[in-house]
Amino acid sequence: MVSQNACNCDEGKLAFTQSYISSHQLIFRGKTLSTAKGEDYAMATFSVTQLFKGSCPKEVTVYFDKRSECGLKMNRGEDWIVYANFKQLQKPYVEYCSRSRKNVINTNKNVEVQYIKSDLSVDVESEKLQGQLGVQKLAAQSEQDNRHRNVIPGFTQRIILILVSIAGFVLIYLGVTKFLKK
Repeated sequence: MVSQNACNCDEGKLAFTQSYISSHQLIFRGKTLSTAKGEDYAMATFSVTQLFKGSCPKEVTVYFDKRSECGLKMNRGEDWIVYANFKQLQKPYVEYCSRSRKNVINTNKNVEVQYIKSDLSVDVESEKLQGQLGVQKLAAQSEQDNRHRNVIPGFTQRIILILVSIAGFVLIYLGVTKFLKK
């Protein structure tokens, strides 16, 4: 069980200020299309509805820590405002203690309080971000274009690689034997 104080964030550092906005590389509003969990992380794929800062395609996957006791909980179909920074291989990463949060519509249900007590609603914050930063154009390339790929060479490429390797070994052998004869 997680203690109530263990997951508290310093809300003074999370105030909606120009310096806070400047400290993030990617800010957008979007709807979660899917979620998944990896070994050390969880991820959520979003359909971006408004891009305020940074560059990303219409569909972007953000990553967040799942090892911590205090983790974000994203579910399919939720409306989120996301503040992220790029980490390994230019993947957007969202911190638990950030202004990233889902848009919670007034409800009579008990909503788990896991996000900052914001001074602004998601709608008002989106309007303020749009006023300060504008709405950016989404990147034309897909996220797949930015990923590092391990591509297995085709048959012809393998033959060429083998022949080039053999030629390299022969040249090295001839160079070494010629050098040793002197």
